Amino acid sequence: MELIDAASAEFARVVRALPADVWDRPTPSEMSVRDLVQHVVVGNRFTALLLDGVGREEARAAVSGDQLGDDPVAAVVESSQRQAQAFAATAPDQPVAGPEGTIPAAAFLRFRLIDLVVHAWDLLRAAGLDETLDEQVVLDLMALVEPHLDDLISYGAYGSGPSGTLPADASPQAWLLDWFGRRP
Repeated sequence: MELIDAASAEFARVVRALPADVWDRPTPSEMSVRDLVQHVVVGNRFTALLLDGVGREEARAAVSGDQLGDDPVAAVVESSQRQAQAFAATAPDQPVAGPEGTIPAAAFLRFRLIDLVVHAWDLLRAAGLDETLDEQVVLDLMALVEPHLDDLISYGAYGSGPSGTLPADASPQAWLLDWFGRRP
């Protein structure tokens, strides 16, 4: 559970650093900066609702429309806190209505962590900022997802997956991003 807090803080750090003139720029995830931040906030709120027992369609309706308002940073922080609290109150084996059917909450958590961390990098890349992510967050996420990497990649939401071209001495961040279709 500490990792969801750390990953959320890392995403919020990146959103706080975004210059005002980058919100319309494209990101490596093929969304604008604003749309990508919206995507993460929607995911945070949607996940919290699902974990709280709200049905999938009702949760989807609750997060339709603009979720950022005039203060995207506040939306990121608030939605991240709600999501972290919901995960903390949920047993890891509790069934959750995932994108491809019902999955355990622990598996859903992995999806959300990848979203937070990889999309933080997407925002840094789009904004032309220093692309270095928090090293401990990267290492902890790698340790959590590596045993499940084949299943995560087969889901199909991470671009082309690992390139198979990284040198053995590539940084942990380069490995993590490469796993999820990013080519820094």
